[in-house]
Amino acid sequence: MPDLTVAENLLLGVTPDRVRPDVSLSSWTTELLESWRTDLKIAPNDRVAELNSEQRFIVEILRALAAEPKVLVLDEPTEHLGPDDVSRLFARIRSLTAAGCAVIYISHRIHEVLSIADRVTVLRDGQSQGTHDAHKLTEQQIVEAIVGRELNREFPRKASHLEHSEIALQVYGYHGKGFTNIGMAVRRGEIVGLAGIDGNGQREFIRALAGLSRAGGSVFINGRPVDTALFGCAAKIGIRYVPGDRHRDGIFGELSVRENVSIRRLSDVSIGRLLVSNGLDTNLARRAVDDFSVKTPSIETPIRLLSGGNQQKVVLSSVLGSSPAVVLIDEPTQGVDVGARMEIYKTLRATAADGIPMIVVSSDAAEIAGLCDRVLIFSRGHIVRELNGEDVTEHNITSSMLTSTSIRHHAKVGASELWKWAAGNWAPIAILCTVIALLGTYAAINNPFYLSERNMIGMLSLVATLSFVAFGQQLLMLVGGIDLSVGPLMGLMLVIQSFYLVDGASMEHQILGWLISFVVAAGVGLTNWLLVVPMRLHPMVATLATFMILQASALILRPVAGGLISEGVTELIMTTWGAVPIGIALAAAMAVGLEISLFRSRWGVSLRGFGSRPEAARLAGVQPGKTLLFAYIGCSIFAAIAAIPMLAQVGSGDPTAGVGYTLASIAAVVIGGASLSGGRGSFLGALLGALLITQVNVVTTFLNLDDAWQSYLLGMMILASVALYSKSRQMAVAV
Repeated sequence: MPDLTVAENLLLGVTPDRVRPDVSLSSWTTELLESWRTDLKIAPNDRVAELNSEQRFIVEILRALAAEPKVLVLDEPTEHLGPDDVSRLFARIRSLTAAGCAVIYISHRIHEVLSIADRVTVLRDGQSQGTHDAHKLTEQQIVEAIVGRELNREFPRKASHLEHSEIALQVYGYHGKGFTNIGMAVRRGEIVGLAGIDGNGQREFIRALAGLSRAGGSVFINGRPVDTALFGCAAKIGIRYVPGDRHRDGIFGELSVRENVSIRRLSDVSIGRLLVSNGLDTNLARRAVDDFSVKTPSIETPIRLLSGGNQQKVVLSSVLGSSPAVVLIDEPTQGVDVGARMEIYKTLRATAADGIPMIVVSSDAAEIAGLCDRVLIFSRGHIVRELNGEDVTEHNITSSMLTSTSIRHHAKVGASELWKWAAGNWAPIAILCTVIALLGTYAAINNPFYLSERNMIGMLSLVATLSFVAFGQQLLMLVGGIDLSVGPLMGLMLVIQSFYLVDGASMEHQILGWLISFVVAAGVGLTNWLLVVPMRLHPMVATLATFMILQASALILRPVAGGLISEGVTELIMTTWGAVPIGIALAAAMAVGLEISLFRSRWGVSLRGFGSRPEAARLAGVQPGKTLLFAYIGCSIFAAIAAIPMLAQVGSGDPTAGVGYTLASIAAVVIGGASLSGGRGSFLGALLGALLITQVNVVTTFLNLDDAWQSYLLGMMILASVALYSKSRQMAVAV
């Protein structure tokens, strides 16, 4: 769950009894991390989004091991692990099985399976091909069982006489983050492999060459100097890149196979520059499916439903079919079964035979040896050795990698400490406090009445109302939801109370009014949940419908404002301690309590984890239905609480009084550091966001500015907040 820390991810993966009560969460996490490796450069408070892929895998494996499972299922657990960490994993697996744990190990890496498994079951097309004792099987027998036929060659024949081919790509003095002074040349029809222990610059090099990161130096394609500073520039000159993390960077999971094929080749399926031709689009996808033997029910099937091998074929078809000048491929067969792997090898070799040069990065030395004509060994950001012809063997590659550097580099690749701070949970709070203080100081200098007791009481009373409804909106945004109905719900609360909290009403009658209000609020939250979860409507559509129903209900009950609220009730609500209304004191206390719970309690971590990545949270034991039900009902209850201070401010049953709070509550939460996609937010930030919005409205009046300035300033604050928080999170994410 990327928005959670390492400690929080580990916590959600185990039952409460696994964490000793006498040990802090940080200490418990440190013990787990050190049990894997004492020099592991991962801290308990690191956000998972800031870790590289290898570190994320280690955290996930540790989370599974920390649960002390009776059955452990590992699906491709070594894809991003180096040899030393693979050995550690296997040692842990053996200790678990010795203690009675059953382990199911799923992998396409046959040598790993044979080294760790007692029995092997081979699956092909979803059906078992038999179960055998591992020590009685050879790799060749397993490959044949997977593919369904005998295999004489795993790799296609390499090209010959490449020394006479023209040079297609030249690089001189190329340097960037993770690599320096790289010089190389690739000829037409040649496949050049980049090998090295992960983290030694080979991946950073091809990403820079593809325009995905900044780099300096000289690059020539077909003898012409080119600029690869940006991905768009690199793509225009014919450099095509196939990412190593297919799920994160390579496919558009919810789009169809057809759309995934055509999205990289829009110029081939477009009429002019604006319209996409359905006929061209469909024909292109069908040819790709046929030429690359993609197994899919139809070209309209969402690509996420295909196997890893077929997903990779779709990505390759869209890249290789776009007439590239150079192809850069990171892990061409990662997560791909043996049969699809060989088909990919043949496709790459056939494409190279057509004169297209390729650079391939792979962590599999056997793959590099079998596929590539020439291999460059990277170590500490430099090319330290070149292997040609018969020297390109798995033994030589592995030996070169291990003898070139004896120290594995695990340093994180990330942004500066300033950007990491800006991406943290305290940055929005610190920034808001600074802006509020500066704005208040400026207003007080220009108008002394700004700091008067009367103004402070009035302003803070408005802040209390907005804060409570913002707390509800924040609760829901944490899990990736949004509620547009909170404003009309507040108006309906006023209307209901206007029939019960009137002069002369008995205490029982008033209590009944409060009870009805909160029952109605809970019912609204339940209705929103039913529309979003069981009925699967988008939250904005569902709550917009509720918005209109609630507004109509309030107007039916009170077509115009009426029903004066008892003065005794309003005076009680408006109680102050000096210049501090009781409402804002309660809001501040609630914000502190909620903030502590959000980061220190299991339910708070569960909410943030679910919003960060629902599927990962579900696998960690978070129940989606209950989590969302709690959030939707909680949001409506907070809206009902917010109606209480508003009751004293309005003084009657005004059905439209709360409408403006819908957008204001969303704005307060966003300014306070929340993410619309979920997983991130702060109740203290929501309180300060509400204070800043109210302060802007008051200050513009005190400075005699036009009312339009309220909207201008609010809009600019929202844009600035979203830009800063989003950019900081992007900068802090590990490459």
